Amino acid sequence: MKLARLAALLCVALCAAACLPVTTAVPVGSTMGLTPDPALAGIWKGHGQKLTDILYLSFFPKDDGTITALALKPDGKDGGWAVYSIQTASLGAYKFMNAREVSSDGNSADGAEAQEVFPLLYRVNGDGALVIYLLDEKRAASAIKSGKIAGTIDPSAGGDVKITATATDLDAFMQTPDGRALFVKPLAIFRREK
Repeated sequence: MKLARLAALLCVALCAAACLPVTTAVPVGSTMGLTPDPALAGIWKGHGQKLTDILYLSFFPKDDGTITALALKPDGKDGGWAVYSIQTASLGAYKFMNAREVSSDGNSADGAEAQEVFPLLYRVNGDGALVIYLLDEKRAASAIKSGKIAGTIDPSAGGDVKITATATDLDAFMQTPDGRALFVKPLAIFRREK
């Protein structure tokens, strides 16, 4: 499942792979403006949900308003690396990354992986820790089924969940407690390398 792959690398990407994480039709925060967050620039070291998984994440702001993110898991046969194109936005008290995979272990992303955007919630704590959350697939599916947000659940593709709400509806929803509740537990925690 691609979610495990994600947890291992950007604390976001790379292990075994079948279904995408929850994706959106439009980037979260697009109505408020997508601008690179300068607080992310640099190299971060951290761990995923397993404290023994050492991960590195580097953010490189680009002139086109995106951020290139390089995720690295230097762990022998279980290691790997991936490159993402990221756009960031703030909605009220919440900050979001909209990530799209560019390549994995040197292989260009193709198909849905190259086209789909998956949102991440993040924050930099007062102690300097960067905490990244991935949308919870079950909670997103439940929000779609209950009509809280527009979307689709594809049973033929392992239950891939896609939020199809308009930019206005998506941004309005993600600013609410119901939107925040879709991001359950930290995917990864990083500290800036000095």
